[in-house]
Amino acid sequence: MAWRRGSRALDRLSKQHPLKYLFLEITRRCNLKCAYCGSDCSAEAVRQELPTARFVALARELAEDFTPSEVMVAITGGEPLLKPDVFELFDELGRLGFPFGMVSNGQLIDRDMARRITGTRIGSISLSLDAPPEVNDSFRGEGSAAGVEQAVENLRAAGYQGKLEIISTVTPAAVARLDDMRRHVAQLHVPLWRIAPVMPIGRAAHRPELVPGPAELRTMLRFIHDGRLDDYRPRPEFGEEGYLGDDFEGRVRPYLCQCRAGITTGGVLADGRVGACPELSNAFVQGHLDEGRFKQIWDTRYQIFRDRSWTRRDACASCDAFARCRGGSLHLYPDPSSSFLRCFYLMLEQAPEP
Repeated sequence: MAWRRGSRALDRLSKQHPLKYLFLEITRRCNLKCAYCGSDCSAEAVRQELPTARFVALARELAEDFTPSEVMVAITGGEPLLKPDVFELFDELGRLGFPFGMVSNGQLIDRDMARRITGTRIGSISLSLDAPPEVNDSFRGEGSAAGVEQAVENLRAAGYQGKLEIISTVTPAAVARLDDMRRHVAQLHVPLWRIAPVMPIGRAAHRPELVPGPAELRTMLRFIHDGRLDDYRPRPEFGEEGYLGDDFEGRVRPYLCQCRAGITTGGVLADGRVGACPELSNAFVQGHLDEGRFKQIWDTRYQIFRDRSWTRRDACASCDAFARCRGGSLHLYPDPSSSFLRCFYLMLEQAPEP
């Protein structure tokens, strides 16, 4: 019954496409160079990026075309705090009434930065920390774990009261240390912990040894499943949309599998191109802000997101789970004509419970 209700709701949302979540990727610049970065970020911008003032103008336009209180805005990068005048965007989003948050690597959140952040209306901060320090730093850079730990301390000292979470993008090496990592997050007193396997995109597309395989996936999901049943905190949550089968659906995250890219989730890339989540390939870009208002693009395009019948091919054509999965997460398609890069459902069949 839950699946039938969910399917009907998704059909309705696909037709109505109410914007509920908007990614603003304000820069691709980053002060780290993580080995498995899905966006392949670097110290210098590859494309000409929009100035902060253009994102501020976009926020005002969105407030005219949508109800701000109904659209969650996620500020992403790269590292958002590298963007000049980023606080002008924070202040305007708050003034306009948008709930908003930020995904950061934490390295720039010193005491002064923590006070400035806390002085805005930001409601959530997600910090990237993938494993215990010795494993995390081997992939993200020496001292990066300590940077996150200091950021947490600085935000707490500044009186930050919003949602604070750790996001872990895990390699096979990190899967082996999940128990240690849970204790580490607990010692930081961060109440929320979201876990996802490295995706085979961006830099990781060239480093297959960093992408968890079937056995590691099952180990990760079993860990999350069991961790959501005990009294220890933080309670882990799986952070990927793909279909997981009956053993784990509804048990490792507070929702059934769903990819709402282009249905309720939109996005603007650092150079002004319009799409959905920033992890999607360029093949899913729907236009550019120079072509018109975001709402016009949102209302008249995105059909490839809202009718996903094109995904029913290859292994999906005869899959008994297609009605639930609907082709999986779109960030795992290089383009609409290519094969799916990773199917959790098939991976779990390859690694049954011992």
